Amino acid sequence: MLQLITHFCKLIVRNAHIKSKTKKLSFNQRLYNITTMQQKKELNKFSSHFNAKLKIIGSGAPGIPASVFLVTDQLNYLFNSGEGTQRLTQEHQCKLSKLTNVFLTHISWKNVGGLPGILLTAQDNGLRKLNIHCPDGLDSFIEMVKTFTTLTNLKISFQCASTSTPYEDHIMSVSYVPLTKSLKNVEDNASNLTDTKIYSTNVNGKRIVLNETEEKVRKEKEIKISPHVICYICKIHPKRGRLLIDKCIEFGIGPGPLLNLLKQGSDVIKKDGIIVRSKDVCEPDKPVTTFIVAECPTEEYLDSFVNHPEFLKYQQVAKSTEEKNEEVHCILHFTPEKIFTNEQYQNWLQKFPPETEHIILNDENTCMGSEAVHKNQYLLNMLHPEIFPLLSKDCFKNDKETKGNVHRARAAQTIDIRPIPKQLTKCEFHKAAETYIDALSKIPNMLNVLQELKVNVNKKSVELNLSDISDYPRILMLGTGCSVPNKIRNTSGILIRINKDSSILLDCGEGTLGQIIRFYGLSESNNILRSIKGIFISHMHADHHLGLIGVLLCRKRVTDDTLYLLTPKTIIPWLNFYNNKFESITKQYVLINNSDLYLNHHKLATVFESTLYNKLGIKEINTIFVAHCKFSFGIAIILKNNEKIVYSGDTMFCTTLIQLGQDCDLLIHEATMESGLESMAKRKFHSTTYDAIKAGKFMNAKFTLLTHFSQRYSKIPCIPEKEEKVGIAYDNMELKLPQLPLLPLFYPSIKVMFSEYNKVIDNTD
Repeated sequence: MLQLITHFCKLIVRNAHIKSKTKKLSFNQRLYNITTMQQKKELNKFSSHFNAKLKIIGSGAPGIPASVFLVTDQLNYLFNSGEGTQRLTQEHQCKLSKLTNVFLTHISWKNVGGLPGILLTAQDNGLRKLNIHCPDGLDSFIEMVKTFTTLTNLKISFQCASTSTPYEDHIMSVSYVPLTKSLKNVEDNASNLTDTKIYSTNVNGKRIVLNETEEKVRKEKEIKISPHVICYICKIHPKRGRLLIDKCIEFGIGPGPLLNLLKQGSDVIKKDGIIVRSKDVCEPDKPVTTFIVAECPTEEYLDSFVNHPEFLKYQQVAKSTEEKNEEVHCILHFTPEKIFTNEQYQNWLQKFPPETEHIILNDENTCMGSEAVHKNQYLLNMLHPEIFPLLSKDCFKNDKETKGNVHRARAAQTIDIRPIPKQLTKCEFHKAAETYIDALSKIPNMLNVLQELKVNVNKKSVELNLSDISDYPRILMLGTGCSVPNKIRNTSGILIRINKDSSILLDCGEGTLGQIIRFYGLSESNNILRSIKGIFISHMHADHHLGLIGVLLCRKRVTDDTLYLLTPKTIIPWLNFYNNKFESITKQYVLINNSDLYLNHHKLATVFESTLYNKLGIKEINTIFVAHCKFSFGIAIILKNNEKIVYSGDTMFCTTLIQLGQDCDLLIHEATMESGLESMAKRKFHSTTYDAIKAGKFMNAKFTLLTHFSQRYSKIPCIPEKEEKVGIAYDNMELKLPQLPLLPLFYPSIKVMFSEYNKVIDNTD
């Protein structure tokens, strides 16, 4: 039947295509054709012929998510979605438009920090439905996310992971394994309460004292109803055995719909009433392939984890053919290192057959998952090795040793699941620098252009006496892209290092922490986190603040020193939600409303303002409303030597920003779109390159640095070549204020370097 329907759809589409060549189709005809194509796509979804593999997206290394995709020909599945997942899915070609199910083991920032970005990008890619399997409570997280994102076109369903009924579709079935804290831990926590009596409320609303037995039962019921950790046992449906035509002929079944039913595993009844069983005319199905997704986040869950009955049948070494179907091909361990190395956990692991592969995804890994970031930096380093320094090589280090069938995850590793299960495929996608440099030398005229640039840079450096300038302040561009990150540009983030011990972040998009670790390396990044005394959030769009919690959590591990959080007041519900539902971070910051630093109308107490400035090592901060969404701010920072740095945040061309930035030394201004797209920019309340350059000229800025580029300009944005006081920002560009005049010299070389992406510049604007 399915074959007939599919054939019918093909005929309709073919006829419609022929008609479209002879005359222009009406709206209804076009709609009919689109609907037919969608129906055909839905029918093909349920084909039993598909390949499947597990693909490591993020290894769990510091600053990198621990996340894995199950990639199939038809649908994709995601296991955990830490901060930065959406950027890595692009590099590793995991289509979010095919994502149907997300499985979360534990509601913690390391598992859900990247979920808002995944949802937004998937929606933009055309996804309309998504199932999320998770412990109870994620629905409130998503509702809070919707207060600062738009998810109106994506229907999200929350699957009840506490149920005993497995989830099943035509790709696989998934059983839920809920974990609970040991009762001993619950009782230990309860014993710390000052009131040792145990109370409840009866049907009349009166408080009553429970005896120990009643309380124990109540606690056990509560734990069973609301598990906080879920492991998953996933079984990929076996490949159907090949239909044996000779056997079908023997049973008197010729061409027709009965053949397809037999092939799909259904028994059929002939006209004479004889039943023909599928197994009599088909080869045996391939074995079921099983993998487990496991997390035991703390010792409190260890007893429940190692003793859970759902795991027991897989821990018996299979001997018979039937039992072989119950073997586990691989286990993905999202468990922290401290628990993974625990003797109880290791004993549990050893009970699986030696053929089972174990993949560790935690922060003891080193791989940061992106070749593109390093490749781009190698190329830009050819322009100026100081302004574009090579990134830390921490991610190239060898991981901790493992033995036998235990492996540490590295990005892009794959495990084939179907049609034939295979062992983990290891790959090193970071290439040697010479590989990129050799490719660069093959670009026509590239070497000549670089030689000319070197001469011009040396000449300008002597003219500006750049050999004798102060080490600070330094400006590090951590993210120069817009709402959706890509391989080259992360979402918004700028680190201004005022001196060795003091710095301030201007915006903190998703993945900001990872960018800091990539640039400085793991050990030095701890010092950088300690140096951050302030974080400014320009407005409440997700690409400007979703990395904030990740930075605060990591900074919490290296210092108890509080920082100043300068934000719109609209961020308070989000921070309060995280504090109440996840973990407390309130001691990490002192909150300052951006409005209280408004130009010429400061509302901060003089003593407090003085403390703020002293801690940051600056002279003054001023903010101003800009023309973007409600409560969007620009900021001006005046250093102790009176140098002035202005950041626009997101905005259209804005006269208030010009007032704020008068005579500044540096204007960092968003330039989301190229000149000529003014109407589109206005609809989205953004600036074009022309708007940004004009703003710099109107405020008499000594230099304008353009940032926040649309994805279409990831390699090379378009700016007029004659502008001598304008530069293009790239991720991982670090510069000092006296070096700014060098940036326009790079543009001709960048145009040749990225010639395949170069666009024609309209200088008539």
